[in-house]
Amino acid sequence: MPTSVREQVLSAFLTMLGTVAAENVPGTIKVYRARRKPLSEDDDADQLPALVMRSGPAASEQSSAAVTRNIERITVTAMLKAGTDEALDQALSDMWAALQRAVEADPTLGGVAVDVNLADADQGAADGDGIGGVGDIFAAYDVEYWTRPGNPYAFAP
Repeated sequence: MPTSVREQVLSAFLTMLGTVAAENVPGTIKVYRARRKPLSEDDDADQLPALVMRSGPAASEQSSAAVTRNIERITVTAMLKAGTDEALDQALSDMWAALQRAVEADPTLGGVAVDVNLADADQGAADGDGIGGVGDIFAAYDVEYWTRPGNPYAFAP
């Protein structure tokens, strides 16, 4: 059974997320694709730190007789927990740097994409009383890949 180019792009992005290593973030970073149940501090403390990937087609246009240009919007939410506000802020900063390093190492995702561009980013921390807690980083990437017109299973030149 053939695999669509889109699925190959999504799989390559997921594989790339598996290479994210943040030196100052304790624990093993778990990677989830299309997780429906949200991670929470109370229910899933042992599941943090984590990267949650979601995707959705953003655009598709036939740019020539030989190429359909596709843009996939892939979002990543990095969640982690720390014991103090300062440690949480530093861990979020380190996670962001690790995510950037992984994406920028190969913006073609092993040759299945034309390019990966950061489209949006945000950082949040736990609100309310207490010290530390759970924080998150959100990043949205536009991943461009080309297919042959009318054939989403074939790469275009």
